[in-house]
Amino acid sequence: MIYRIVIILLIAAYLQSCDNEFSLEGIDTQQKTVLFCFPTTKGDTTLIQVSQSTSVNNQMINIISKPSINFTVNGREKEIKFNEKPTAMLPPNSYYVLGELKEKDRINIEVSYPDMTVAKSRTEIPEPFPLIKSEIALKNGDYGKEIHFVVSFKDNAATKDYYGIRVLRKKITEYMPSNKQNQIEYAPVELKVDKEPLLSDKTGFDDIFGLSKEYYRFIYIWDDNMVNGREYTLNVGTGQYPGSKDEYQKETYEFKIFLYKLSEELYKYIKSINDINNNELGNYGLAPIRSHFTNIENGIGILGGCNIYESEWLDMPEE
Repeated sequence: MIYRIVIILLIAAYLQSCDNEFSLEGIDTQQKTVLFCFPTTKGDTTLIQVSQSTSVNNQMINIISKPSINFTVNGREKEIKFNEKPTAMLPPNSYYVLGELKEKDRINIEVSYPDMTVAKSRTEIPEPFPLIKSEIALKNGDYGKEIHFVVSFKDNAATKDYYGIRVLRKKITEYMPSNKQNQIEYAPVELKVDKEPLLSDKTGFDDIFGLSKEYYRFIYIWDDNMVNGREYTLNVGTGQYPGSKDEYQKETYEFKIFLYKLSEELYKYIKSINDINNNELGNYGLAPIRSHFTNIENGIGILGGCNIYESEWLDMPEE
């Protein structure tokens, strides 16, 4: 990160700075509905997060009003439930619906507040990730052994498809004294994607200076532009986790692979977040500021569907 900042500041030093004054008076102060909802095939609870935007002039109305929400699946209305206190599954003051979702389910949402235009959107649950085989292997890397996650899949030539991968790591600490409770820790895995053509999309400034990109919540996404209709094997790696063992404790690691088939809307939303987070030049006024993708009519936010494949916990590969 320091390397990035130094490079950007060196470039900025050659550019002429200027001061501009502008007024926020007259800017549209109309409030809008903010809606975030990600229907998936995982579990039976769909969270609906709804609020009202704050204008640049901080002129707000109806900030304590409760919304009216209409949520339908394939044209059938679902009961909206409200959760006041936080739980393991839901944040406080949130809305949700119950019921499992499957591929090709069509979801429509309408949200209205008093004296505000109705916000609405729609999405569809994609078909399952077209997995052929997934495995974990130990391979030689640039600095010794690396763990590689190898995923083979077959793209559908008849459709435009969007994909993602995320890997979760589980660290298990077993204590030899029986009176001490074992510990389990979970963490996302940062993947090395520089040698994977589907994910190493460095261009321009990043390519010149060899800067790597960051991915929103460690979800690595791609579309089918390079694999349209073909069978392909994705190969991404991470550092080795050899574990340890002594007379007091034993540490071992396991991994779980999540594969995503994303709706177009969800793919564009995640991509827009990645573009914003990686827009180093924009942060220093050297490039246009990017905006978040939204598919909420008369509102802000995202309604995006997702079909999720989840592997079993995979042991560390042996050498």
